[in-house]
Amino acid sequence: MLYKPYREFLAEIFPGFRKVRKMPLNGGMSCPNLDGTKSAHGCSYCNNKSFSPVWNLAKVSVKDQIAKLLPPLRTKYKDAGILAYFQPYTNTYAPVEHLREIFAPAVECPDIAGIAVGTRPDCLEDDKIALLAEMNRKKPVIVEAGLQTANDETLKRINRQHTFADFESAVTRLKSAGLTVTTHLIIGLPGEGNEDFVRTAREVKRLGVKAAKLHPLHIVRGTRIAEEYARGEIRLLSFEEYCEAIAQMISIFDFQVAVERFSGESPNELLLAPDWSGERDRIIAEVERFLRGKSSAMH
Repeated sequence: MLYKPYREFLAEIFPGFRKVRKMPLNGGMSCPNLDGTKSAHGCSYCNNKSFSPVWNLAKVSVKDQIAKLLPPLRTKYKDAGILAYFQPYTNTYAPVEHLREIFAPAVECPDIAGIAVGTRPDCLEDDKIALLAEMNRKKPVIVEAGLQTANDETLKRINRQHTFADFESAVTRLKSAGLTVTTHLIIGLPGEGNEDFVRTAREVKRLGVKAAKLHPLHIVRGTRIAEEYARGEIRLLSFEEYCEAIAQMISIFDFQVAVERFSGESPNELLLAPDWSGERDRIIAEVERFLRGKSSAMH
């Protein structure tokens, strides 16, 4: 084994299931970076249509979504534990009582083994963490707090509207409340190089984050970064540079941070670049080749 796979992390949290499958749900949330609270422009790379299969279900109740999505999943994966994944936008960006209503159908559904909540580190106030901790006493709750990079200058440039200190504070408080924290990182953001990737990996490991999703920067239609790319202002990592960066980060994780994925797909009609980003098997093979090279160099 060259790194800790996500399935191993899930097996630790859900020991009663041989497999665990995610069921994406839409909690009908917005984001402080889109509704004008912090910004009206959103993160410069963000187009939810490009990564969430349930982006268009915001008006459908969570109860109805579960009723529709659970049976086919259950048919396909008879013995799997189902992880309800609140995915699009920022899923703790609402008053606590509203969040309680949104999450309740998943907490109460006997056929759902646990809950994963995708959110931003600046939308995890103490009362929301208390609610998540309360839910966690009934079923395992995983909080996916998006970071993207530990470099504050880059966070500013991509209009994240939060800092690394916000992330550190959120992770520390979530862990103190007994919650499991994972994160999301984008490799190859504008102006970033090897030092940034190394530092981000080290910080994620230092903070005790349990798993990370990594993927290359995607240039998708309808984003500000697509305009910058069209003007020739952004240099993307090559396939080899990306795979080498991922191998280095995974080596730093050193089996303490599970790797949920290190490739990522966007629909063809939205993706402008890089053209190799969806070649999952090729990326995995190349990253593993780099990792084997690293481990043999160490022996």
